[in-house]
Amino acid sequence: MAMTAQTAEKRRHLRHSVNEPCRARLEGGEYVGAVVNMSVSGAAIHLDVELDINPEPDTFIELHIQRIGMIRTRVVRRLIGGVAVEFLFNPAQDRVLITKLWKVLNEYAPGADRV
Repeated sequence: MAMTAQTAEKRRHLRHSVNEPCRARLEGGEYVGAVVNMSVSGAAIHLDVELDINPEPDTFIELHIQRIGMIRTRVVRRLIGGVAVEFLFNPAQDRVLITKLWKVLNEYAPGADRV
C-alpha cells in the first residue's frame, strides 16, 4: 500500500520497518502475529491467521509485543492480513513501557530522535 502525502501528514511520528513477534487479544480471541512497522504512537500488525471477525476502526486491542510488553491500542484502519493501531499510552503511568518501545525502535533506526 503506497503512502499518500495526505496519509503521511496524518502521522504524528515517523514509522520504522520492524519485525517484532506479538499477540493481539480482541473480542474474538487471541491471535499470534508480528508488528511489521512501528512508531512511538502506533503500529501495523500482521496476524498469522484469518480473523473470524474483522475489527472495525475504534475497536480496542490488547497488544503484547514480545520485547516491550502489553500495550492497549485502538484500531485506526484495516490492512490486508491485519490492522493498523494507535497506542493508547498514559505518559505518567507508562514510562517504563515507552522507554522499552524507544529502545526497540532505536535498534531498527539507530539515532532516531524522540520527536
